[in-house]
Amino acid sequence: MRAVGIAVGAALAVANLAGPSTDSLAALKQATTVRINTRTSTLNALQTAVNGAAHLSPGNKSRLTALLSADLSGLAALKTKVNGETTVAAVRADATTMVTGYRVYLLVVAQVRLTIAADVAGAASLQLRQVHDKLAAAVAAAKQAGKDTGKDTGKADADLADMLTQLDAATVTGIGALLDTQPGPDAQSIQSAVKPVRDSAHSARTALRQAVADAKEVRSILRT
Repeated sequence: MRAVGIAVGAALAVANLAGPSTDSLAALKQATTVRINTRTSTLNALQTAVNGAAHLSPGNKSRLTALLSADLSGLAALKTKVNGETTVAAVRADATTMVTGYRVYLLVVAQVRLTIAADVAGAASLQLRQVHDKLAAAVAAAKQAGKDTGKDTGKADADLADMLTQLDAATVTGIGALLDTQPGPDAQSIQSAVKPVRDSAHSARTALRQAVADAKEVRSILRT
């Protein structure tokens, strides 16, 4: 009985040395294909977002579309390559390329979303500057008519001044550098490129909200 056990163990060892079975190769190919398909779906969703972004500048739209098109083509070719692989090692190498060669989730999603956000912030800032100018004219007219424009008669002026300050701060910086960032194995480097732009977008949104609040305050003063 012991001899049988030894023989079985030896056979399994030989099988392991011979490499993974066809079943494990097929399973790895299937899993990698699913991961490629998921990334492809994400890229298509991003392209839909780009196409529907009303405030995206023509230049940024063109650049993002080219980036997404290149990635979609590259992943389609990689998917074909995976399907034709005959070894686990080759499929694992393809899986690594799928991640480090494209960085869909870490980089591309940020490139698209932050570029759209930057152009939205720019458009909102322009519209709010027009609102500021109209409110400033209304405040001036109210003063001319002898109307109080705040508890200390300078509240509206202070709000208008803050509104301009906020609008000056409502710019998302670093988009050009972000779009120049390339995928690669160094995830930390990519994160370092994305973070300041994401922080800038957050600051711009905060500034825009405050500018809107200032405008509402001035309108409220003018109505009283």
